[in-house]
Amino acid sequence: MLLRCAFVTIITELLLLLSITNANKHRRLTLLDPKSVEQKDDNLILPSSSESEPELTTNTGGYNRWSILPSSINKHPIPSALENLGDVSDIYTRDNKEVPFFWNVFKSGESIIKNLYSDCYGLVETAGNGILEGHQNDTNLEVVALQILNGWKFVNVDTITPSGIDRAAKFDTAKSGLVDIIVSPLPYEAVPKLFDSEHKGRFFTIFRDPVERVVSTFNYLKKVNYNQELAFMTLEEYAFSDLAESNFITRSLINKMEEDLVEKDFETAREILKRKCLVGLINQIEESVRRFDSYFGFRNVDKEISKDCVEGYLNRGSNKNIHLDLPVHTSMYKELVRKNSMDIKLHKYAVELFQEQASMFGNTNSDAF
Repeated sequence: MLLRCAFVTIITELLLLLSITNANKHRRLTLLDPKSVEQKDDNLILPSSSESEPELTTNTGGYNRWSILPSSINKHPIPSALENLGDVSDIYTRDNKEVPFFWNVFKSGESIIKNLYSDCYGLVETAGNGILEGHQNDTNLEVVALQILNGWKFVNVDTITPSGIDRAAKFDTAKSGLVDIIVSPLPYEAVPKLFDSEHKGRFFTIFRDPVERVVSTFNYLKKVNYNQELAFMTLEEYAFSDLAESNFITRSLINKMEEDLVEKDFETAREILKRKCLVGLINQIEESVRRFDSYFGFRNVDKEISKDCVEGYLNRGSNKNIHLDLPVHTSMYKELVRKNSMDIKLHKYAVELFQEQASMFGNTNSDAF
């Protein structure tokens, strides 16, 4: 399983990198080029990467319809392009025509979530894999079991690239009843094109320490020789270069890829998470998967789920490649903090929101996995 998992991860990440390169100029630049916020948040204190998140109350055995978070006051309106996402506080049932929409954030631990649900649960996803083995030429929407991925099931569309999303929209993918999870890194392409007021998406994602994510992205780009300039750079050189990422998460969430970010942008991003997103944390991976399962009913499927399979993926969430031992007192680290200050602030809020969302779930069932 581990070799297959590694192979799938490589394929998926290469497809995602290709989509970032080809999607459009702005998204390509945002992956590699810095766009600093207008003013540095001098009050922001980032804990050491080795410092654990706050202790969390584990209340996730079942989705509690009587303990729903109230929608926040609409001081910062949700962008109209995301209006076809259901509110996280509304009751979700699998027969109400709404489809789980997983925001695929590169190097956040997203591959663990996607592969777990494909491999262990047998769920049908859309991503970039659906067009492998020649399925990009299919003229009808269908579920395909890919031989190259040992029979994992996908709908035969690509929801990673803008052109692929356009094709998925023509096939009415979200309305088809064929897909369990729609996966995309591009909410502002996917949401208005794939969903409508009668067939909404339900937004969920996994968050990772922003500096760790940026460093992991750098390491991966070097490994696959994505950019010749990166190939011979040290991490310190990268941090101070014009190629270093800057606030990619916030920018992607509010669709502001080029202009300077201001405090209002953070408030908009926070409002989107508060009202629309079921939040997971990579360093709370088991708890996060419990909540996803409970909220979406993913375990209520006609497939025996292997405990060993699930635990194999969950254990990856605590491995050395996910939680990096970064030198937090160096100028390099401080520069990455400076360039990603709004993402750090948003991650801090995501941790708080994760704690708040515990009230949506019942008591923990220790035998859930």
